[in-house]
This record gives sequence, structure tokens and C-alpha cells, in this order.
Amino acid sequence: MQTLIEPGDLITRSWQHFSKHVRMYADFGLWFTLLSVVNWGLMLITNSLVPGALTRGAILVLLSLPITLLVTALGAAIIDATAKTLQGKEVKERESLGVGLHKLIPFLWVSILVGVSLSFGLVLLIVPFFIFLVWFRFAQNFTVVDDVRGGNALRASKRLSAGRWGAVFLRIAMPGVFFYVLSLFVLSVMNLAIGTVMGDPGMFLGPTGSVNQMTGMQLFVTTVVPAMVNGFLTLPLLTSSDVILWLDLKRTTAQ
Repeated sequence: MQTLIEPGDLITRSWQHFSKHVRMYADFGLWFTLLSVVNWGLMLITNSLVPGALTRGAILVLLSLPITLLVTALGAAIIDATAKTLQGKEVKERESLGVGLHKLIPFLWVSILVGVSLSFGLVLLIVPFFIFLVWFRFAQNFTVVDDVRGGNALRASKRLSAGRWGAVFLRIAMPGVFFYVLSLFVLSVMNLAIGTVMGDPGMFLGPTGSVNQMTGMQLFVTTVVPAMVNGFLTLPLLTSSDVILWLDLKRTTAQ
């Protein structure tokens, strides 16, 4: 097998790719923000009109289901757009959104399979969880980009780490931790700034209490601002890192 990209180079290339295509990712980030605003509106309506926390929560879940499906499709669309840009192909956001919607069901199904596998790994103690995490990390990429579905996508992902699990884990973990800390810092700065404007700098830096006890503006900040950071920054960076590593693993896998 050929040498894999180094973890530091992976972080650098992911940032460079994000910076180069920041306008494309901003378009996707806007969709995440708009959907989070709709979700905020649903939370306000259910808080105002539906009595009983249990009933309110059940109705909110049902009303939010279309938003959840659209967010899932957006995740698939970002994978498609990222892979195309890294492969030097022309990217149109509308076409990638179409891919995300077209492959929503297989993407959702493979995501459920991965989630069940990881949950099973947790039940078996923490070590199997990390093993499955590396094995099935790229199953969604196979589904979106290569149209490999279901269990076949999981098996294809597992083959990429054969004989080099530790190296792949390191290249998943380091960018993941780095970009998570970066996103958390940006979110904290935004929350600090918003809290300062509202008269309490620490308002959103700690526990904010129950949803039922929040004002509309507090609910807006705790719902929309994290979605903005995730859509504009976290998800594009993590997707760039994952797809770069995935393509490199495919390149260096012995045929």
C-alpha cells in the first residue's frame, strides 16, 4: 500500500479546500440556518399552544420530521459537492441538492445502519465502538458518491481500513478534534457577544435551563446560532476532511 496523507496535511488541505469553496459552503450553511429558524418557530408555537411537556414534545417531533429529513438530504448534498470539487468536477449547488434529495432514502438507511452498529459497539464496551467507527466511517460517502448502498456500503468502508486501522483512526480523530474545538471556540465567541448585547455576557455560556423556561430570544439563540456554526463551519470542514481521507484511502488501497 502507498503512504497515506499525514494527519497535519489532512487538516491543512481540509482548511484550504474549505477556504477555496467557502461561497459554496455558505450557500449550504444558509439552508441549515433557514431550517433552524423554521424549527425555532415550531418550538415557539408548540410552547404557546400545546399543554403538557410530553404531548408538546411528541407533537414537536412530528412537526420537525420534515426538517430532519431535509437536514439529512443537505448532509448528503455536501458530501456530493465536496467529492466533486476534490475530483476537479464542476459543481452546481442545485444539482448537489438534487442528489441529496434523490439519495435521501439510501443515505438515511446507511446512516441508520452505521448508528445501530455504533450503538451496539457501545453496548459491548467502548473498544468495539471505536473499531466500528473506523470501519464504517466512509459508508455514507460510498452511498452518495459511488451509489453503493446498505450493507455493501458498510463492507466497502470496512475494506479501506484493513491492515491499517490505527493509521485511519488517527486521521479521523485529529482533524475531528481540531475542527470541533475550533467550532466550539467560534460558538462561544458568538454566544459571548450576543449575551453581552443582551446585558449578560455569560447568558449562553452555561446551562440555559429548560426550553419551556426560555424567552423567545433565548430559544432563538440556543437553536439557530449552533445550527449556523454547524452549517457554515463545522460540517463543511469535517466533510472536507472525511472525503479527502476517503479518496486517499481508495487511492492507496491495494488492488
